[in-house]
Amino acid sequence: MKLKKVWTMLVLPFAMAAATGLAHAAYPEHVIKIVAPYSAGGSSDLIARIIGDQLGAELGQPIVVENKPGAGSMLGTAYVAQSKPDGYTLLLADVPFTIVPALYAGRLEYDPKKDFVPLALIGQSPMYLFVKKDFQADTAKKLVDMAKALPGRITFGSGGNGSLTHMMGELFMQKTDTKLVHVPYKGAAASISGLAGGQIDISFSSMPSAAAIYEAKRIVPIAVSAPERNPATPDVPTLMESGVPDMAIQSWWGLMAPKGTPAEALKALEAAMQKVLKMEGVREKLARLAVAPPSETDAAALGRFLQADFGRWEQLVKDANISIQ
Repeated sequence: MKLKKVWTMLVLPFAMAAATGLAHAAYPEHVIKIVAPYSAGGSSDLIARIIGDQLGAELGQPIVVENKPGAGSMLGTAYVAQSKPDGYTLLLADVPFTIVPALYAGRLEYDPKKDFVPLALIGQSPMYLFVKKDFQADTAKKLVDMAKALPGRITFGSGGNGSLTHMMGELFMQKTDTKLVHVPYKGAAASISGLAGGQIDISFSSMPSAAAIYEAKRIVPIAVSAPERNPATPDVPTLMESGVPDMAIQSWWGLMAPKGTPAEALKALEAAMQKVLKMEGVREKLARLAVAPPSETDAAALGRFLQADFGRWEQLVKDANISIQ
């Protein structure tokens, strides 16, 4: 009897310690980091902070947003890909995540198709086709007709080689069988400023990037790349309505984790994100940035979306023979 009591006294502390250790191992235990691969103040940074505030509350741990700009999002993306896959370092991904591999095949420090796990599709925002004030073509159809009559004479600006705005211009040329002249700027804001100043003729842009100049009536939106007209700009037709097929393309944002992240962490993060994206306050804040969550926002939806987007840009780069050195 005494032996049994002694054995229990010896074993019990270890059993309790093991149980306590298991309890403490439950995810998450400490601060979670969301990496936004751009400078502070941009749309990706703002979206990461909107999501992070509520996601942290749902998970019971604070979330910090860390800005890692550089190389068109590649620096921050590589950082997350090479981070410990423990659920404590996440990536706020956007359009370049699917464009970059098509342009820099074999030259990246990470593989976006293999090194990440999707968590949630946060939202999408339409792209607008803007023209400079008093431009002769005030509709997409007139622009196409003008471009065909004057091949290589109309200039389109972008936020830089390989940016979504660049790829939109290339896709527009492909779909309309026209030839425009690409003028790359250092960022979307600079491109829109160039358009307002009359240095270029047209440019694709998200509304958040162009809002101030658009509201000042210095540029004119002639089409939107969404599947339907945007309620905020009901008089602006879609590109599809304007006779430009297969250009219902929008900016997007999604939350990703490094491959190898424990299933427990992935499950907790995905479940919490689904709650966050249904919150009215979150939706209102995203709407102010012209970002709307799609009907399906879970990990599987983001996975399907990424697969289609990878294919779209790979095909465009191949067909248009786009090369970035």
